[in-house]
Amino acid sequence: MTRSAALTLSIVLAAAPAAAQTAAPDAPTSALAARYANARRLDGQTEYEAAATAFEGYAEACLASSTAVLHDGEPCAATGPALERAFVLRRALGHRERASQDAEAYVAHFLYAEPRAAIRVRYEVARMFLEAGELAHATAAIEALGRTRDAPVGLTLVADGLRAQVAHRRGEARVAARAWRRVERGWAAHQAELELGGAVPARWVREAVAEGRLLRAERSVDRYLAVRGVRRSRIDDPARWWSEVMSPWLVRSRRRLLIARAELERVYELGSPRHSVIAAARIGEMYEHRADLHAELELPDSDVLRALVSGGDASVGYDTAREHLETCVRWASHHGVAREWAERCEAHLHALDPERYPRAAELYRESPFLPVAHAPPPDVDERRNHHR
Repeated sequence: MTRSAALTLSIVLAAAPAAAQTAAPDAPTSALAARYANARRLDGQTEYEAAATAFEGYAEACLASSTAVLHDGEPCAATGPALERAFVLRRALGHRERASQDAEAYVAHFLYAEPRAAIRVRYEVARMFLEAGELAHATAAIEALGRTRDAPVGLTLVADGLRAQVAHRRGEARVAARAWRRVERGWAAHQAELELGGAVPARWVREAVAEGRLLRAERSVDRYLAVRGVRRSRIDDPARWWSEVMSPWLVRSRRRLLIARAELERVYELGSPRHSVIAAARIGEMYEHRADLHAELELPDSDVLRALVSGGDASVGYDTAREHLETCVRWASHHGVAREWAERCEAHLHALDPERYPRAAELYRESPFLPVAHAPPPDVDERRNHHR
């Protein structure tokens, strides 16, 4: 080997380790980028469980490095969105424990970098456990939400609203009532400030207030729905029958109806679509009950008394019930919320007027479609008749 060849070989061998060190970081970098791309691909193909696992694997690999998530443009810059998406997928799949772990990982690493997103994730965790009826886990998530450092007033009200819902489900009426009063007082005192926006969306606070008003209104609704019609009386004198039987019943039943309706209409003013749908449904059901009560009344043969009882309305309660039940269905369809209440309103509309509101044929397992067949061209029959 000549001196020049040996010198060239030594230079190459010496440079090889340096080149390897330079290329080494590219391998894990490209692997992380590939893992995230694969997770997004699975998500786009609706393979949600596999996508959630892939998002979690990517995030765990990134969080293993204490500085990987701090550099924009690096492969780990999507760690936050990956954990958020993994949480959403796990929650939708019903994997609540794993969803909670993803949420805690997100909050632990992004509470200061992305405080609004961290608060949102904690709120969603509390809602997830509350809707699933896992009250112990819901309480723990609510307390974690309430312990957020430098929590704004809106977050305190939202946490109180969630605590009230937990207490209500546990049958702790006094605890729930105290929490709802705190929410109402806070909303009245800070409404203008909350409406300006901030770390806590005003929508969350409005929904908390609406939930409390709706639950309190339910007691008044139940009191009205418990009203029964006047029993057949043996009093022959129409004037005496009116003063002793019918008039007190009308005053009592109308008073209960108006109180319940006024409480439900206070839900409308908050603008929460789901709660407004439920309020419209309950008003519709009350007026349907009123229509049934008046239809079953046994009245004396007196046009004057009939006019007094009906207030001059030939179909007492029917039109108001129909309007609110239709509103329930329309709002639920428009906002894409409370589908179970829309179905309930559809059933009440059908019961109220079967001819005007027929149920969908599919619900009776009947197909309205004819068997598929090829239609001949429009002039075929004419040519056949001509040849004959």
